[in-house]
Amino acid sequence: MTREDDDGWIEPTDPAIEESADRILAFSGAVDPQALAAIDERVQAVAWVDRPDQLEDRKLGFLLEHWQKLARACGGIPDRQDIDVLDLVPAIGNLMVLEAERDGFDAVYRVYGTGVADRAGRDWTGYRVSEMNRITRTPAALLYRTCYRAVFRRPAPLYTEHASPQWVGANSWRRLILPLSDGGIPCARFLVGNLPVGRKLMSPAEIAAQQQRIRGS
Repeated sequence: MTREDDDGWIEPTDPAIEESADRILAFSGAVDPQALAAIDERVQAVAWVDRPDQLEDRKLGFLLEHWQKLARACGGIPDRQDIDVLDLVPAIGNLMVLEAERDGFDAVYRVYGTGVADRAGRDWTGYRVSEMNRITRTPAALLYRTCYRAVFRRPAPLYTEHASPQWVGANSWRRLILPLSDGGIPCARFLVGNLPVGRKLMSPAEIAAQQQRIRGS
């Protein structure tokens, strides 16, 4: 498996993240494909959502509905303490929980679901998003960090879909980012449903190359 993306990889700067977050925050209704391409050419969909029927996948619909139920009960953004893992069993393997850092410009993976790790090739629990991006040199680095910054600023449920890099064992990813409050901070954590779409058949050589990449060797 080649690393043709490496030479053109650029680590996102805070100004670049903020500029892209501004674009997402301005989205309403149908999104211009050119606006999506300005963030990442692999982006297939970005939308602020407020109804489960806006989401094609049942797991993400379930997750949004549960989050909204908690939001109605507390009259605002659900607190991290409101989350009970037992209530999330239908989506448990596809859940990630991240702790926001630097006002959402970065975040640390505190939970990384087994269903996500299986396709991503590695459990990134304990790593920052920026560290994962830097190690893998993923072309989706700007998209990832932009979305977390946008949700931190709003905060509200955000849905995205994007094509995977070639070394990941999924064709694309559907992602729902939900803000969680903590100690009066409206968005201290992110509850994320992350679903792989399709499975790539990878040869032993491709798997070895993937592991070399994601281990940073």
